Amino acid sequence: MNLTIRWRLTLWYGAAMAVCFAVFATAVYVLTSRSQGARIDFELSEELHELQHDVVTMRDRQELLDELLAEFGKHPDFEFEILQPDGSVLFRSQRLGDRSLRTARPSDSQGSGAARFLELPGLGRYRVKAQSVDSPHGRLLLQTAIPLESIEAAQRTLWRTLCLMGPLMLLAAMAGGYMLARRVLAPVDEIAATAERITAQRLDQRLPVLAVHDELSRLARTLNNMMDRLQHSFVEMRRFTADAAHELRTPITLLRTQLDVALRLDRSPDEYRQVLLSLRDDVEHFSRLATQLLELSREDAGLNAASLTPVPLKSILLAAMAELRPTAELKSQSLDIDTLADSEVLGDADRLKRVFVNLLDNAIKFTPPNGRIRISLNAEPSTASASSRIAIVIIHDTGCGIAPEHLPHVFDRFYQADPSRSTSNGTGLGLAICQAIVTTHQGTLTITSQPNEGTGVKVLLPAYES
Repeated sequence: MNLTIRWRLTLWYGAAMAVCFAVFATAVYVLTSRSQGARIDFELSEELHELQHDVVTMRDRQELLDELLAEFGKHPDFEFEILQPDGSVLFRSQRLGDRSLRTARPSDSQGSGAARFLELPGLGRYRVKAQSVDSPHGRLLLQTAIPLESIEAAQRTLWRTLCLMGPLMLLAAMAGGYMLARRVLAPVDEIAATAERITAQRLDQRLPVLAVHDELSRLARTLNNMMDRLQHSFVEMRRFTADAAHELRTPITLLRTQLDVALRLDRSPDEYRQVLLSLRDDVEHFSRLATQLLELSREDAGLNAASLTPVPLKSILLAAMAELRPTAELKSQSLDIDTLADSEVLGDADRLKRVFVNLLDNAIKFTPPNGRIRISLNAEPSTASASSRIAIVIIHDTGCGIAPEHLPHVFDRFYQADPSRSTSNGTGLGLAICQAIVTTHQGTLTITSQPNEGTGVKVLLPAYES
């Protein structure tokens, strides 16, 4: 049976209330019955005590009988009976007639026996208590009884009242529970209605957040934060798609233009050769751009996430430097090591090498001849946890630097800084790829720079603690 949360809450609330009321009603009835029983037994004991006092203190038999008849003969609430040792009746209340209260003798000769229930013909149920006493008139059995009809009627009335109030209270509780569940879940309906209006074209919609700080408010805030991230991702994806289309269209347009110009007139083999060489350069740029786009999209989708293993960062840096040292030597640049500590990180060696190759390649491209590029690797305690360490790689060059207005955008995809830094016919994706790889390794990549004062790149990676 498919029930809404509102009805399930109502039924659970009604069931809980039914159990609680059943326990309460039973407890009230039992405690009331026991209280009345204790009160009856106490009153029987008190009446026996008064009866015993008269029997023990009055020595004259006739005087005793007269006193008993006057005081206990027509008692409004109790019945009395006194039996002699031979079983004959010494005294009996007038309402009893020839009915006897004798049920059993007390267990001890001087104490009170346990109270008993007795059905008297024509009079109903009674509660009887007996006591044996020694008196001037011999050993006597004193008995007193109280009718239970009014008490049992009160108990039946109490039980009927509880049984009648139970369903009424249950219905009232379920109605209140339904209204309460409806009121509590009303924000959920509003959240659901707002969520249905959110589409890829309407990502600016946000869920209503209640002023109170409860679970639903926290859920709405969490979903709104998720929508903020999704909206940012959609905006980035759309911009990336538009930029990629533009970047891909440009080399294709150039290729077509050069082909159209080359085919417009008959040309010599040397001229065709020059056109083909120019086309090859464009194709290489086009191929490099397509490769980087594919690599960046795979990083964003997490498809390049291989099994991470402990790798020595020092060896990766040395391999990247060895690969680019010939390029630096062609420009008479010095590629120096300040410090190179032993440090392992949990990662993919090939992808991390690609990061440092790209960063070193940028430093070489934008550093003039006879410039200097310094690399350092250190391991320091992490600020997040004193028990963990972090590997810090710093690459600093003496190049032309980056203008302050361009520095916040260097990681944007397809972003090209001023012409002084774009002479290499790059694609504007290198730093974005580096940042994506470092991010997937739980690290950070930052750049600081000033025009004509060089550029510093810092890579922070969690060190592997074996």
